[in-house]
Amino acid sequence: MLYEHYIKDPLEMLTPEDVLADESVLREDLLANIHYLNDRGLVELMIGYNPPMFAAVRITADGIDMVEDRYLFNLRFPPEMEELEETSAGLPLLMERLVSEGDFSSLDGEKRMCLLRDLQFLRDELARPIHRWRFHVIETILTWIDGHFLGTGETLPSLQPFREALKAAREDL
Repeated sequence: MLYEHYIKDPLEMLTPEDVLADESVLREDLLANIHYLNDRGLVELMIGYNPPMFAAVRITADGIDMVEDRYLFNLRFPPEMEELEETSAGLPLLMERLVSEGDFSSLDGEKRMCLLRDLQFLRDELARPIHRWRFHVIETILTWIDGHFLGTGETLPSLQPFREALKAAREDL
């Protein structure tokens, strides 16, 4: 609303009543949010004789940049997770556990280096957006990781929980 008003008339400021005329803005939310935006330098406030209520407000150049650049906006105010992202939210932590467990495994020399390269390859695959994950590649890498421990009776403890979380994410896709 402040952005649209600025585009129409950059010199005019909105009063609290103007802002509250928009039914999506609740009176109880206005004060804290407008002061937060002011503290962030995204709006400019004119404080009148009735603090903490403001007398007028307008968007600043930084606020305009934030509205016009969706990437910048999402960096500062990340969108809520979608259902799919919530399902896979535990995978990064499990991935880091796998790396740590691989680093402290009993494998030595070249075997350890190969395991750590495979874990890095898996990490790189998971760094992509979830809808671009190549599940056949991920499964292949997990098979490689299992192969490092064939005949040793050892495994990475987080590998099975990782597989289960991956399966749940794939089913929701």
